[in-house]
Amino acid sequence: MVGVSGHRDLDPDDLSRLREAVTGFVQQLRALLPDTELRMIVGMAQGADLLVAQTALALGVGVEAVLPMPLDQYAADFDAETLASLKALLQHPGIRCDELSSVSIGEALPQHSAAQRDAMYANLTDALIRRSSLLLALWDGRASHLSGGTADTVLRYLGVRTDASDGLEPIEFIETREESDCAVPLVYWTPTARSGIARASDCRTPGFLLGVGENVLQLQHTMPSWLKRQLADLNSYNLEFRRLSDAGRLPGAHSLMGALPVSVPLAGRGALEDIDTQYRKADALAVYYQRRSDRLFDLFAITAFAMGLAYLIYDKLVESRILLIAYLLTLLGSLGVYHVLQGKRWFGKHLTYRALAETLRARFYLRLAGTDQRVDATEVLALSGIDKFRGFGWIGFVLKGIEPADVRALSCHELDVREECGVEQTWIENQYEYFTTRVARLEKGSRRVKRLRYTLFIAILVVISALFAFGEVLRHVDMGLGVPLKNTLTFTMGLLAVLLGVWELHQNKMATRELLWQYRNQLSHFSRARAQLARVTTRRRRNDVLAELGKDSLMESYLWAIHRYHREHEPPAAGGH
Repeated sequence: MVGVSGHRDLDPDDLSRLREAVTGFVQQLRALLPDTELRMIVGMAQGADLLVAQTALALGVGVEAVLPMPLDQYAADFDAETLASLKALLQHPGIRCDELSSVSIGEALPQHSAAQRDAMYANLTDALIRRSSLLLALWDGRASHLSGGTADTVLRYLGVRTDASDGLEPIEFIETREESDCAVPLVYWTPTARSGIARASDCRTPGFLLGVGENVLQLQHTMPSWLKRQLADLNSYNLEFRRLSDAGRLPGAHSLMGALPVSVPLAGRGALEDIDTQYRKADALAVYYQRRSDRLFDLFAITAFAMGLAYLIYDKLVESRILLIAYLLTLLGSLGVYHVLQGKRWFGKHLTYRALAETLRARFYLRLAGTDQRVDATEVLALSGIDKFRGFGWIGFVLKGIEPADVRALSCHELDVREECGVEQTWIENQYEYFTTRVARLEKGSRRVKRLRYTLFIAILVVISALFAFGEVLRHVDMGLGVPLKNTLTFTMGLLAVLLGVWELHQNKMATRELLWQYRNQLSHFSRARAQLARVTTRRRRNDVLAELGKDSLMESYLWAIHRYHREHEPPAAGGH
């Protein structure tokens, strides 16, 4: 999702160059995202907005037209010819149009005051910032105090302007060939000439801007390598889903929409369906790669057991070269398989897609409850630090893609008692029951493993005691094939030790303890929310509880993924590489 901001009063002599610059930028993105849908979010104002929309549509790129107000009121900002062009453009099949809610909700005013219109354009700026993974700016580089203007949008997107800024301080540009080593908001800037206004900058080469201080921007003329990696990971995600789906190799997708009771009325169904679509994709891929990585861990456990068994048989029972050859082949084969499969990153992909799926699950239910805007999943992602790990940074692109066009319209809908009960039943009660069952099952398995460990330990002590007390006698007892009973007992002792070691290795690889720890914590969060909701009497307090639950549940999922990641990978470098 690429937001667009630009001036209305473009220099007519500069239009050709601007179209070429926009075309080059879009083609650069499409080259990095051949299997991913690219969409431009455009306010459709006269000038730069319409130029970008027309250029994108000509290149086959979809456009999200977000009008700051209803079209019949927006028309006052256009001359007759441009308005006719806008209306014709909005009929294009590649455009999806949304009108942001009026400042005075519920009032159909034919004309708004200047202050109201400024507030609407500021609302458009907020929508662009909230929904865009990258911002394309056709800007002259000058500071401006105009709320919702191009300078305001660029600076707010980069995080270098707040409501406390006066907006009139000159902007300093610092050119550098060194790129930032971590993900930050980026603006692709095309320096733009305005009609009747002298240029504010002699730089005519487009580049990427990032904020480095108040009204201080760093300009880099090439795309940062971290952005290229994240775009490549995003495209790989979509390509894998398409290939595996076409091949029929993905498990049946779980649908959040399908799990909702029929009695739950849905406000903003389209927004919920967008989340559900992305959730089903992420969940199906997470399950697919979980199964493959689990089988890989099982394979390594079996390999370790086979090697230990071969060595014990050779050392205690039969000194055959065949066993040594089998041991060597198993060792070399397992190393070869490990190096081949390590590059496929099955385990890492499972963690990434599961983190994304759980994020989407929480966003779905928070939106259903009307509280999703109180939980910034991207912020929680950054606070956990998981976005610094390889393969996780692109998750934010998907989260931007499910942002609703008009938050104000959704937030004005208040749930009735039936809807509130439906949300709590489908999310909190179901998750509470799920984690209760999983915790009980894992605790039962943990107790069983603990008993097995004690049994093996006692068996080993018994064998050692027998060897210590009757070693010489056992040496002369033949068990057949020339194997003394002493060797049979030492073989048994070694085999029990190998079994115990292989089981511990397998449990360590599967991170069973971390999983139980995560499920217990999740159960604690849902239990607390369940108890609190049973006592709340106001909608505000209810929303506080749901928002807190959403943050806690998300952070728990990310911390679990971090623990699992560290089982197989080195921690990320300081720069996020």
